[in-house]
This record gives sequence, C-alpha cells and structure tokens, in this order.
Amino acid sequence: MNRIAPIVSLVLAAGVAAANPVNGDYFDLPQCDNHGNQTAIEELGTRFLFPQNELIEGVSNLTQLSACPMSDDPNIPNALVTIRNLTGKSWTDLFYVADPQTTLSNMDGMAESSLAIGGFTPSFRIDSIGMNQNLVFESISADGIFQPNEQWGFIIQDYTNGLGRGAHEMDALDFAFGTFGGPDSSGSIVQFNVPAPGSAALLGLGALAIVRRRRS
Repeated sequence: MNRIAPIVSLVLAAGVAAANPVNGDYFDLPQCDNHGNQTAIEELGTRFLFPQNELIEGVSNLTQLSACPMSDDPNIPNALVTIRNLTGKSWTDLFYVADPQTTLSNMDGMAESSLAIGGFTPSFRIDSIGMNQNLVFESISADGIFQPNEQWGFIIQDYTNGLGRGAHEMDALDFAFGTFGGPDSSGSIVQFNVPAPGSAALLGLGALAIVRRRRS
C-alpha cells in the first residue's frame, strides 16, 4: 500500500493507527558492504506524520569518528545521529535512506520508492559489521536489535544537506524521491528484507541498470 495524501490526512486527523507499509527497493553497489538486493517493508520516522507504532525521536551532532574510512573525506564533517525507539516493538534490518538533497560517503547501495521509480538515493544498513561500521552505540544490547526505548547512535559520513536540514530530521512519509509531507526531512529509516527468489531476479536487473547509469 503506497503512502499518499489520503493516508496523511487520516494520520493528521486521527493521530494513530496501524503502521503504513512502504513499497520500494534497495540495490547493492560496489561501495562499502554487500547486503544483497532487498525490498522495503516499513518506515520509522519522527514527528506527527508517523503513528505511534512507527515513531522515533532523534538528535544529531558532529563527530570525528569514521564509519567507512576508505571513503571518508577528512575535509567534510561526519554526523552522529542518535535515535530512540518509541514504537513499543523491536526492529531489525534497518537502513538509512538519504533524501534527494542529502549526500553521504558511507553508502552500501541505493534505494528507490515505488512512488518515484528511477529516483535513487544513497543508502546503508545501520550496523556495526563489515567495512561500514556506522552503528557505534546501542544503549541496551550490542546485538543489532532496536529494542523498545533503546537508543542507537550511528554515523552518516561526510553528511551534507542542500536545504540545511539536520541529519536527525526524518520527518517525511516514504523515502528517496517518493517523500511526501516532510519539508524538514533529510532522510528516512526504512526496514528492508531479502525478497523471495523470483523477486530477487528482478531486483538484480534493477541493480545492473543503476551501475550502468553511474558509469555512463
């Protein structure tokens, strides 16, 4: 089910409800880590557009820590984003997906929303393994599970935003170029999952198209 204006109106009017799944894909690129092509399941975010069972809060500061040192530009500050889980449930397989005006250097791949096919933005899995070790703090257990009321701290390397938005501002519904209703947003927290075998082949073709486009 896509997030469109009627959904936003219901959230604003009623305040709560079940989570609204997102549709879209993540494609691996030869950057930091390889996670395999994946499909979007759900999105977490800040502020009033998100119901309680998708709600997080966040702050950000500058840091000298690197996530993926091989691609870190020492002349551009890195952002340390701290998010708190207010949803009442645990989450795994969370990715950071940049909004169109946001740039970063510790990308694992690219993501696109089904609301804007072909609108790819840099993305990475929030974790502490591999070459892109961006997850530097877990307040409850260092297990990669975002538990209720837990805080996570992760690095967005060489973070810039053309609209001057903070790295912790994740206020828009949907992600990448499909974002809606969040003028203060700089990115999204999206849960992705490895698709079924038949869908995986289609995602592979999409990833190949991205690589060819970036090389042209």
